[in-house]
Amino acid sequence: MKVLGKLLVADIKQFFRERSALFWTFAFPIFFILIFGAVFSGGDNVTFNVGLVVEDNSPAAQQLSGMLQQVPAFKLDTGNQSAELQALKNGDRRAVIIVPSGFGQTVSQGGNATVNVYYDPTESSSGQVLLPIITQVLEKFGQPAPLINVNPVTLQTHEIRAIDYLTPGILAMAIMQLGIFAAMPLVVQRENRVLKRLGATPLRRSTMILSTVVFRLLIAIGQAALIIVVSKLVFHVPMLGNWFFLAGMVILGALTFLTMGFMMSAFAKTQESAMPLLMMVQFPMMFLSGIFFPIDMMPGFMRPIMDAMPLTYLGDSVRQIMVQSSALHSHLINVGVLVGWFAVCLIVAVRFFKWE
Repeated sequence: MKVLGKLLVADIKQFFRERSALFWTFAFPIFFILIFGAVFSGGDNVTFNVGLVVEDNSPAAQQLSGMLQQVPAFKLDTGNQSAELQALKNGDRRAVIIVPSGFGQTVSQGGNATVNVYYDPTESSSGQVLLPIITQVLEKFGQPAPLINVNPVTLQTHEIRAIDYLTPGILAMAIMQLGIFAAMPLVVQRENRVLKRLGATPLRRSTMILSTVVFRLLIAIGQAALIIVVSKLVFHVPMLGNWFFLAGMVILGALTFLTMGFMMSAFAKTQESAMPLLMMVQFPMMFLSGIFFPIDMMPGFMRPIMDAMPLTYLGDSVRQIMVQSSALHSHLINVGVLVGWFAVCLIVAVRFFKWE
């Protein structure tokens, strides 16, 4: 028993000396609990931007408008049909409710008036959460006898399935992981003094970095091509946008996350310290950037964090190109944010990176 006790104490000491083991055992599960708890606990009210177009001046139409404005889940914007539908296409609305002319006359005669509800099926929260809420609210008008027929209208001319929506997110995630984990070989080479030995040769350091960048770019392009081909052949996922634009976004995304990986390698001295750092950056982007969970499900206090993540903009741009989903941001904003991240990470990496 005495020997067993000493071995047990030795194992405990060794375990607590390994920072990576402590992170994966204690911090990582708590980190997941905090993220999923914040997303799914319902502690913050979820609101949806909904457009309302009232083309009828009857008291019944005004009554319906007032009822919709009192729904806590709606952030209501009123306007004309063309402007509101364009806002829906731009991603500024999650749905648009059209109250047609003649609505009041139909209701006063005891008939069922048809109200069109436009939504984007590529936004899963719109079809699965928002549309049922709108339908339930509209059907309460004129109770006990319902006076409104809700007619859902999609913006898409083609059917969008869950896999069609998910594939661009997986592509963006793969690009992010490829770039960020480029930090590990640099940390290993520096820890093993390989970089120091290479520095003593005629090889220019810029040439070595350029080789790494070109290698990762080739892998990113091949990775993207493989994901698209497999998803198209196996699941018939469409590619609706411009191939050259998609290739450009893949390259820009890869460069952005490569420089982020180089920046993190500047602050990680050992492999043990590098892995928790990479995970602490990777996992929040995976779960808070909208590539897996709808943006509307995120609590309000997380929105600034989400808006600061480069993966949010890469995923949004790739999804717009591949399946022509409604935009969270314009392509100009997406490209601008990624270029900004690239520039900042490059400056920090050059300033703090150490070869020894």
